[in-house]
Amino acid sequence: MLIDTACSLAFYCQRCGRIELQDVPLFSGQKCFTLECGSCGHTMGEISLTSRQGLILTTTCSVCGGKNHQQFTWRQLRHLRFEKLYCEHDHFELGYIGQWQDIAEFLDFNAAEYDALHPNDGDEYLECQQALLEALNRVHELADSGELSCPCGSKDIAAEVRGEEIVLGCQSCGSYCILPARTAEDLQSLRPGLAVDFIWKQRSFLDVR
Repeated sequence: MLIDTACSLAFYCQRCGRIELQDVPLFSGQKCFTLECGSCGHTMGEISLTSRQGLILTTTCSVCGGKNHQQFTWRQLRHLRFEKLYCEHDHFELGYIGQWQDIAEFLDFNAAEYDALHPNDGDEYLECQQALLEALNRVHELADSGELSCPCGSKDIAAEVRGEEIVLGCQSCGSYCILPARTAEDLQSLRPGLAVDFIWKQRSFLDVR
């Protein structure tokens, strides 16, 4: 039997929240691939195939902003059925790698379990996830542009996801800010040029963990 794929990958798009399952072809003539979301076109990661090292996967975590470099040898890929991929910095679940059928069965099982527990709010849940991912993206964009800072003057700001909120905490003075991230209306407070209001030392960032 001719094996024409190195493996299959599934990632949650960190822009729109959709999950994208796709094969990594062996004989396309390409050694480098860009993983793009089929819904919004957002880049989800990059793949390099080398004869000695195997598959090298590069991704960026939407929660901590850290770069992840994960390597799978050809021997590992031959025996790999299903494995979860996590951010190496904060252990945030990024996606899955393995055989197409195994990943698809896992995704179908999760969807069925969620529908059974929440029969009337599937669309609402997806909208909430999309709003949360978009809010994380906007927080990182504000930080990259220098617009995210604490009243104390520090730009050393940590971000954590707490349910349907994003908590920003100043690493210098302990002030914090809680940003709702459930609806499109919540995203209006995360536009460029709008100030993010921190609670000034009334309660430490550590106290809201």
